[in-house]
Amino acid sequence: MTGTAGTSGSGLRAEQKRRTRRGCVCPAGYHGSMRWTRVVTLALATVLARVAVAEPERAGGSPEAAKRPPEDAGPTEGDGLREDGGPHGDGGSREHGGPNPDPGHDPVAPRASAQAEEATGAGQAAVAGAPAERRPGAPAVSAGRRAAAIAVAIFPGVLLRGAGSWVAGAHRAARRLAATGAIGFATLAAGGVPIGVSASNPYTIWPGVPLVVAGTGVFLSSWLADVWVAAGGGALTAWPIALPPWSIDVATTWQHDAYRERALLGAAGHVELGRLGLDASGYVDAGNAWRSGEAGVRWRLLGPPPTGRAVGDGSRVVVRAAARLDRDDGDRVTLAAAEAELSGRLDLDRLDPAIRGSFLALSAGGGFTRTSYPRGRHDNAALLLAGFAWGAYLGDRGEVAVFYDHRRDGLAGGLAASRGAGFVGSFGASAELRVHGPWAVRGALQVGNAWVTTLGVRYLGGR
Repeated sequence: MTGTAGTSGSGLRAEQKRRTRRGCVCPAGYHGSMRWTRVVTLALATVLARVAVAEPERAGGSPEAAKRPPEDAGPTEGDGLREDGGPHGDGGSREHGGPNPDPGHDPVAPRASAQAEEATGAGQAAVAGAPAERRPGAPAVSAGRRAAAIAVAIFPGVLLRGAGSWVAGAHRAARRLAATGAIGFATLAAGGVPIGVSASNPYTIWPGVPLVVAGTGVFLSSWLADVWVAAGGGALTAWPIALPPWSIDVATTWQHDAYRERALLGAAGHVELGRLGLDASGYVDAGNAWRSGEAGVRWRLLGPPPTGRAVGDGSRVVVRAAARLDRDDGDRVTLAAAEAELSGRLDLDRLDPAIRGSFLALSAGGGFTRTSYPRGRHDNAALLLAGFAWGAYLGDRGEVAVFYDHRRDGLAGGLAASRGAGFVGSFGASAELRVHGPWAVRGALQVGNAWVTTLGVRYLGGR
């Protein structure tokens, strides 16, 4: 939640106008945004349809059916969140650092083959040459049973975690998803009950909201992961991709809220210097009446190095700090913000091999904003950051995700909290796909009190 200091004089009207724009949802006029919504929805539906009809590979099938990452993927420092593992590409064992008894074993595989064989429930033979964590994790399932598993995962699976996985025959994954959902719900309650009992007292807001957001993210992700397993998503060949050494991004963004339609042009650059990452981005509207710029620095605590190539494990932990400056000439308002955030991503095949190809991301942090008005008036406010995302890898070409962002000072703003006081954040979906060589396209739809649609092109350098 954000809290503000007092506002007086002419600044009050501008502040009320700003808050009204952030908190009002227009019931009409969304036709342009809805067209983009249909496009994004159709694209996501196509991906899910392909997952639903995919059948797990049979044991003893062709080795080509279980594709391996490119041979030039190179070593993956921090892969498996181990900083002290053995050699990765010279016959050493990643798990124990000792000699690898099988010279033909893929050095990129971070999990042992026994784990994948245990997940089959029938001790299926490993596909020759395939990394252990990408081998088929369950017997073949008929189309009728697959459809039933998907239906059960949606309901009653929305309440009974793991129901779809159980019908699909992935019993261990079902038990682990049920436990994960219970942990998420308990975390949500641990943060939400004190907030409700104290009527949103600030002393409960700051520790409680990150727990609520994280618990909600784990709880919802366990449901989406159950649908993923039921649909056979774990049978797809999918590899996470490490960050590129550097990249340049150009995008166009359309913002619609209750008061305006605004077209924005944005550009961003990212550079990875070992564990250190540097970011810079900017936006300007078509009339140059609104401008925004941001600069940030990141430090990778755990995770694969920035090679831009397919890796065995995309899990990572990153700490980030950033400063931003927004200027709105129409409202004569300037917003300056400074923030810090800790974020992490976990590949869900760490929970069970049957959930391979999907991931969960969580983040939490805080910051400070200063809003300046004419005649020297200003407001100071605290900024509470939190968010979660669940996503899936698109082979070795990109990823799709659905997410929640708790911040309300961005383009999307925040949704009114219905009967509750204040606002929640925004929801959205995003996708990034490498189309040719170093070129990639990305798109996003984010809904708060404003609808924000983004379509961009990214050049991935240093690969």
